[in-house]
Amino acid sequence: MTLLFLFLPGLSFSDQVPENLLNQLSKFLEEHNDNYAEKGFRSEYSIGNIDPRLNTRNCDNPISFELNKQPEKQNNITILASCQDKKPWKFYVSVNFTLFGKVIVASGSIRRGDKITASQLETKEEIINRNRYISYSKPDEVIGMIAKRSIRNGSIIQASHIQPPKLVKRGDNVVIVATNSAISVRMMGTAMMDGSLGQQISIKNKQSERVVKGRVTEAGIVTISL
Repeated sequence: MTLLFLFLPGLSFSDQVPENLLNQLSKFLEEHNDNYAEKGFRSEYSIGNIDPRLNTRNCDNPISFELNKQPEKQNNITILASCQDKKPWKFYVSVNFTLFGKVIVASGSIRRGDKITASQLETKEEIINRNRYISYSKPDEVIGMIAKRSIRNGSIIQASHIQPPKLVKRGDNVVIVATNSAISVRMMGTAMMDGSLGQQISIKNKQSERVVKGRVTEAGIVTISL
């Protein structure tokens, strides 16, 4: 028979729990700390309260531990501890695993519509697994982007704050590059809409006056596949 224990709030985390259990759980979490340190992150963890009834449960084999979610996804996680011996058991423990990393923040106020420069950015250590928004760790990921909204001094730069600059504007003369694995043909066209890097837009071929769709690959250049 498999016994299932849940960690209950309000119970003290003390020597009521077998030391070997705590040692194994701490070792498991320390291994995650080391793995994140190798990737350039700093991490801290705290183990939740444990039901004292576990004091009566021993395990002759090493206890196995399994995370319900990876710490980079959220800081409040649950670990399943399992014992596989003659009297198997398992239980869940809550753990707060805080992950710190370098993020790009505004070094001053950035106005809506500004093209972001290196002087407007700085790097700061922040908790990166508490919020669900997308942030950036390298200045090059942000430099040259356009601010979609005003960004306050010290704010973490989020994906929703910025957008790629327009490399093509509606009415611009553009070079249409029609290509496949064998040939590449260039012709002149007119952009029917604005376009950022990688965006698909409509272009009118000046010679045939056909409207086709292509992807913006450089300033003034749109590529279509043959």
